[in-house]
Amino acid sequence: MNDIYMDNNPEQENGQAEQPNIAETEKIEMILKEMLNNLNNVENSKKEEEEDKMENDKGTIVEEEKELVDTDIEKEFEKLVMRFLNDDSETEESEDDTSDETDNDDLSDDNGEEEPTDDEVPENYDEDEDIDDIDIPNGEIEQNNNISVKVEILRPIPNPREELDKLVGCNDIKQRMDELVALSSYNKMMHELFPDSVQHNISLHSVFLGRPGTGKTTVCKIFGSLLHKAGALSKGHVVMCNRGTFIGTLWGDEERSVNQVLQIAQGGVLMIDEAYLLNTKHESDPGKLVIQMLMNVLSDETQRDIAVVLCGYKEPMQKLLDLNPGLQSRFPNKFVFTDFTIEELLEITRRRVKEYAYEFTPQAWEKYCKVLEQAYLQRDPQTWGNARFVGNLLERIYIQHAKRCMKEKPTNKLLFRQLTPEDICPIEVPKPKARIGF
Repeated sequence: MNDIYMDNNPEQENGQAEQPNIAETEKIEMILKEMLNNLNNVENSKKEEEEDKMENDKGTIVEEEKELVDTDIEKEFEKLVMRFLNDDSETEESEDDTSDETDNDDLSDDNGEEEPTDDEVPENYDEDEDIDDIDIPNGEIEQNNNISVKVEILRPIPNPREELDKLVGCNDIKQRMDELVALSSYNKMMHELFPDSVQHNISLHSVFLGRPGTGKTTVCKIFGSLLHKAGALSKGHVVMCNRGTFIGTLWGDEERSVNQVLQIAQGGVLMIDEAYLLNTKHESDPGKLVIQMLMNVLSDETQRDIAVVLCGYKEPMQKLLDLNPGLQSRFPNKFVFTDFTIEELLEITRRRVKEYAYEFTPQAWEKYCKVLEQAYLQRDPQTWGNARFVGNLLERIYIQHAKRCMKEKPTNKLLFRQLTPEDICPIEVPKPKARIGF
């Protein structure tokens, strides 16, 4: 016990306490002072940074206050409001994007290609070709206080060149259209490259010569859209008129009608069907006034954003142009629509039947070809309807087909779209017009 006690208390063993080492104490004090100095330096540097920051913020605030004083208060308020609204919208969009992230992955292409953003415009994108946004006026004119006349308006189509290529026949028409459109496009490009250069004078006014059913109205609609694409017309719509559109019941109706029709047709095509009826043998025929007014408009160089197209049979239209030398010079573009051949009429039949998803059985097609060939041989060139006759014949076949299906009630639904020989029936071929006199 004494040994243990004595080991734990060496002071009693030696009779006095052991004195501490002075050198080690001084060393410890120096270390502590150095640590305190470091802490003070760190604290002082932080205070200096905070003071500098406060001075900078104070200077920034002073500058901003100065700018706000010099700036219009109302505009600054609007900016703050827009910033607030944008922040809210961005927050909502970010939430929507997060929630719809899975859906967007499902809509991506199989190849992993990302869809173009608004900033990435495809090379074949034409931003000014949204024809649905074109403002087309109302197709109605007032001849006088008691009579209003409806005018049919055909809107422009988005792909006129493709529609022109789809037409059966009309090879000469397509070539002439390409030439006129190419010159119009060239003029537009030259004006953009050389604004001060003299432009080629292009007359868009045309004459469509041909019998009914040869595609004059269809081509006229394509014509307006092609000129719109080329930059020659601002809208490209087609306003369809005839003699009844202009001739009224009171004196002065013709002038009011012509002015209103020209206003509606601005930027597009004014198509006058059977225009030769405006120039009869009667000296007091008000139609002659309509022709004279049109000539006055066509001679006006400011009336460039319009194309007037006169349509009708070749022979009477040629007489109209011969009797009015002014019309001959103002309508330099002549398009001749020839009658369709039997092969072309059969091709028109195939395309129209395909539109309704019908199909002929071999026996039905053979019978149809014989019916059409017989009608074609019996036709009178002056009354033959060309594609219109094909349309009337197919309409009769559809009616006969519907009657048969409703009677037989086939169990196989595919039979409802199958034309059989029982559905093929001939229609009356227009006969030559009777001549009066000897």
